[in-house]
Amino acid sequence: MTIDVAGTTVTAADCNGFFTGSISLNVIGGTMPYSYAWTGPNGFVSTDEDLTGLEAGIYTVVVTDANGCEDTASFEIEEPEVLEIDVAGTTTTPADCNGSFTGSIDLAVTGGTMPYTYSWTGPNGFVSTDEDLTGLEAGTYTVVVTDANGCDDTASFEIIEPDPAVGVW
Repeated sequence: MTIDVAGTTVTAADCNGFFTGSISLNVIGGTMPYSYAWTGPNGFVSTDEDLTGLEAGIYTVVVTDANGCEDTASFEIEEPEVLEIDVAGTTTTPADCNGSFTGSIDLAVTGGTMPYTYSWTGPNGFVSTDEDLTGLEAGTYTVVVTDANGCDDTASFEIIEPDPAVGVW
C-alpha cells in the first residue's frame, strides 16, 4: 500500500489566515479498509481520509491497511501573503487651492493574489474603480481592494486643501 503523493490534490488557503485549504488523499494498493491518522499545525488531528477547512501548515498522515501495513506522507497547505493597502507607501497630494479639484492618491498595495480590483468612494457621491486617482476635491476617500481570491482590505485617505484666501479691503 502506498500513498500516491502525485495523485493527491492539495489546495492552498484562499487568503492569508483563512481556513480554506484542503487535501484529497489518494492511496493505492494494500488491503482495504484503510485507516488514517492525520496531524497538523496547532494540535490538529483527524481520522478522515480527505481534509477540508485547513489553515496553512504541514499536515502528516499515517495510512494503515487491514494487514497493518503503513505508509506516511506529509503535505503543505500554503497561503498567499497578507493583502494590505500600504498606507505609508501610498502618496496623497493635496488640492492646490481651496475648492479646486487637483488632489490625487497614488495607491500602494502588497500581498494577496493579483489581479486586484478597486472600489473607491468619496465626497459628493464620488466612485471609481481605478487604482490611482487624480482630479480630487478635498475630503475623505475610502478604497476596498479585493484580490483574485476574494480577499480584501480597506483604507481611507484624506485630501486636504488650503484655507480660502482672505483679502484685506
